[in-house]
Amino acid sequence: MTPTHPVEREVKLEADLAFVVPNLGSAVGSIEQQSERCMRTAYFDTPEFRLWRRGITLRHRTGEGLGAGTWTIKLPERGDGPTLDRTELSWGGHRGTYPTEATRLLRGIVRSSALHQIVELITTRRRLILHDTALTSRAELDDDTVTVKGGTRDGFRFRQIELELGPGGDALVDPVLKHLTCAGARPGGEQKLAKAVGLPVQSSEDPGLRLHRGSSMADLARSSIATGLDRLLDNDYRLRLDPSEPRVEGIHQARVATRRLRSHLKLFGPVLDPAWVVHVRRELKWLGEVLGRIRDADVLTGLFDRDDDGSSFDADGRRELRSILSVQRRTDSSELAGILNGGRYVILLEQLDAATQRLPIDERASVDPATTRSEHADQPAKMVLPTQIGRRWRSLRREVRKAGRHPDDRALHAMRIRSKELRYATELAEPVIGKPARRTAVAAEEAQNVLGEHHDAVCAEVWLRSQAMKGTLATSYSAGRLAAEETQLKRTLRLRWPSVFHELDQKCLRYWS
Repeated sequence: MTPTHPVEREVKLEADLAFVVPNLGSAVGSIEQQSERCMRTAYFDTPEFRLWRRGITLRHRTGEGLGAGTWTIKLPERGDGPTLDRTELSWGGHRGTYPTEATRLLRGIVRSSALHQIVELITTRRRLILHDTALTSRAELDDDTVTVKGGTRDGFRFRQIELELGPGGDALVDPVLKHLTCAGARPGGEQKLAKAVGLPVQSSEDPGLRLHRGSSMADLARSSIATGLDRLLDNDYRLRLDPSEPRVEGIHQARVATRRLRSHLKLFGPVLDPAWVVHVRRELKWLGEVLGRIRDADVLTGLFDRDDDGSSFDADGRRELRSILSVQRRTDSSELAGILNGGRYVILLEQLDAATQRLPIDERASVDPATTRSEHADQPAKMVLPTQIGRRWRSLRREVRKAGRHPDDRALHAMRIRSKELRYATELAEPVIGKPARRTAVAAEEAQNVLGEHHDAVCAEVWLRSQAMKGTLATSYSAGRLAAEETQLKRTLRLRWPSVFHELDQKCLRYWS
């Protein structure tokens, strides 16, 4: 089972220095007031604020307990509602020595840069423990008065109220916030580091990379590379949290990021240095292959959630198959952990990051001998992309014609690859082309999904049949049953493909390319 890490869920509010916390007795069951604390907290980041741009904070704090202090990393989580959700990891230690585990988790983001202290905060904290009517602790209310030490806002003082939720604390949010706001607190308070240093809202997006109808091919290339790098980095630390059991969603998203970026770089062949493109695409393929093997194991594992025949024999077989996949996944995950901790992967990230700052454009002739790559890069993307995407249309249609009326698995897989390339290209074109590109992308995605399901069924059938040939009687029985289901699914999807392609191959979706 994948280990879990504590997730902090809190609501931040701003308040004036003279703010008085109101009586919350009518909002909760009972209140327990704790003794006042004085804490010293140092925040760390790179000179480029690489952690902050990813929604991550690293701090060292004294004053909450005995010893040399506590190091804490807070990692963003996708949450709903008014709370700020973050995974919180802590280690004891002195301020002068970064925890080994912390540097491992942050290596992909920090890379060749270096961590250093950004600012120190001196905080006076008054804490209230909020109980429900059954006297069970449900939340904590921290009333912090903060003084900034160092940085551009040295000596600045501010007040912040934090409502941190525990199990079952959601029911307290609305009544407590109502009391606090009526007393003068303001919802939506900044994080302490942002307030102390004057940082912008946490975002990895570079405003200079936003696309519009007049964007050039160079603009599009830089934005594409930056987006691909962001997707990799947004999942980098998620893959490092549990190296032996990386999160299923993190694996999926990182794999999609590598595939999408490889496809985009192929599209920018006439613009970028071909040697750079070949090298980076090869490195992305290397990374994507191990991610793909783990993803395949996750897809196969999902098959065992289907209804069984109700017998203990089938249950035993599925349990054995799941165990085989679990061993296989851990082996591949160990290889992935080695990649993430290795220099080759870090160099790939640095190359992508460097390309977002300065595109690797070769000044020699492009595909058109009359135009240099630099001149091609400066052309409006809306003038160049239709031709590029038209090539992907023709490539897909050639695969369809070549496959004939009764395509085999290999032919359907080739069509899947071409559909995927068309989808990624049209999604990329949407900011400069508009709704026509979006409509084409949606239809291409549907085609890719049907063919992707078919490909998954093919791979699952092959694996299940191999297990049926060499496993125990129970394993062979369950694998055979599931393989038969995958065979039927293949047939169903094969019959769906012509109608899906017919919907994609409409003139109204092709006229602009």
